[in-house]
Amino acid sequence: MREELAARDWTEDELANRRKGDPEKVLIAARLRRESAVTLKWIASRLQMGTWTHVTNRLYHASKAARSVNT
Repeated sequence: MREELAARDWTEDELANRRKGDPEKVLIAARLRRESAVTLKWIASRLQMGTWTHVTNRLYHASKAARSVNT
């Protein structure tokens, strides 16, 4: 988390100020899922993205968009 916030020059307050489905938050959530064992509920809470189901939905659509660009 610290790496991702620092890379974007964000503070903790920035997470609250951005939309739940902010594309940058989705990128952070995707990395957390890929590189750690944290739960979707933890990600939703930590990134202030609403419910874990919202995070799942955003991650699905982001991966679907990435696959369509690669084909």
